[in-house]
Amino acid sequence: MTDYLSNRNQRVVLNGVQSDWLPLNSGVPQGSVLGPLLFLIYINDLTANISSQIKLFADDASLFLPVRDPAMCQQVLKKDLDTITKWAYQWKMKFNPDITKQALEVIFSQKRNKPDHPPINFNGIPVKRESEAQHLGVVLDDKLNFRNHIINKIKVATKGLGLLKFLSKFMNRDKLNLMYKMYVRSHLDNGDVIYHNQSAEMMKKLESVQYNAGLIVSGCWKGTSMDKIYSKLGWESLDDRRNFRRLSLYYKIKNNLSPKYMVSLAKNFSTRISARFSNSFFPYCYHKWNLLDEKLKKSSSLSVFKSNFLKSIRPQKKSCFNVNDKNGIKILTKLRVEFSDLRAHRIRHNFNCLSPTCRCGLEDESNIHYLTSCNIFSEQCISLYANVSSIIPNFNSLNNEEITQCLLYGNKSLKDDVNMKILTGTVSFIKATKRFDKLEAFNET
Repeated sequence: MTDYLSNRNQRVVLNGVQSDWLPLNSGVPQGSVLGPLLFLIYINDLTANISSQIKLFADDASLFLPVRDPAMCQQVLKKDLDTITKWAYQWKMKFNPDITKQALEVIFSQKRNKPDHPPINFNGIPVKRESEAQHLGVVLDDKLNFRNHIINKIKVATKGLGLLKFLSKFMNRDKLNLMYKMYVRSHLDNGDVIYHNQSAEMMKKLESVQYNAGLIVSGCWKGTSMDKIYSKLGWESLDDRRNFRRLSLYYKIKNNLSPKYMVSLAKNFSTRISARFSNSFFPYCYHKWNLLDEKLKKSSSLSVFKSNFLKSIRPQKKSCFNVNDKNGIKILTKLRVEFSDLRAHRIRHNFNCLSPTCRCGLEDESNIHYLTSCNIFSEQCISLYANVSSIIPNFNSLNNEEITQCLLYGNKSLKDDVNMKILTGTVSFIKATKRFDKLEAFNET
């Protein structure tokens, strides 16, 4: 890889990369959209007479070549680099001669004992050999396990979680949810169609970042079931998401919505391939695509394909119906996932609890007991029931389990504004009981 094209003339910003190549008297204003266009025209023939494969992006060029004979490979690359140097000289341009900005070389190989590869020079400067290089935001290491890329993205995402945790004191769940998807999950998505399933360990670490984000957004305690948190928030797992994103790209390839060179790579793959290769993009997508429903594969557009696919992997979010009580909703969610300060929840999670029996002594302190049967809060319960009965006429005829379900989630047959009143009543009941004002879990010895 090499950064190129300096002429110490007019500087033009191109896709965020500064390239010095336009003559002073070109007549093109600095920052003009004509700059990038003329630049692309100007370098259009740079790839001519190159034996190895070459890719251009902005002011970066990459040469790559499969190695069967290291000496022969060196000769091909040397000849190509000389050709590029002559091209630059012919068009009165110079590649950056600064030794601190050398061209980089990465030798990709899974071999334990790599053969010796002769060094190469470019423009009179040795090409620097590295174990990894960053290209379009993706760290490509010499073994292509993407470990360092994932570690870097986890570090950035974890910093975002710190900010998210701070903002959780001031922002409601919907805004936190949006913040996570925009500023944290986007880093976890970066390059995921490439590295998916390459390392079970790293996939697990990525999922733990989203799990921790789920704890912050929902207000739940660590140890809460991941599936329950995702279900309440309406999040698909990152594993499902990577599969979705891969197959969405594959849909584009199958339907000629991507560059032609990608279409040519979408072919049949034998089942007799290594596990590592089978998890790479094209073999993986080929086998997963064949398992999809025919109707989904024949979707009329990419948006239809994505919409229908997401319905199959994304749990339906359990609505809070815009109840505007941040702390009340957090407690309500802990009751929903059955990991709150209630004794039956804590003893199930082995969280500082000696007995599940409620302080009233009647039975285990579960959601049903707390919301329907506890003598300690009978006065608050009567008030709650009277409030909800005015909304749902047959409320008192429901059994305790149905009542609990209604108080925690509302009723599907009712409109959102009515369900908002039900959940508002539940939150008011929670606050009136003061059961969660002082948590037993952090005070019992």
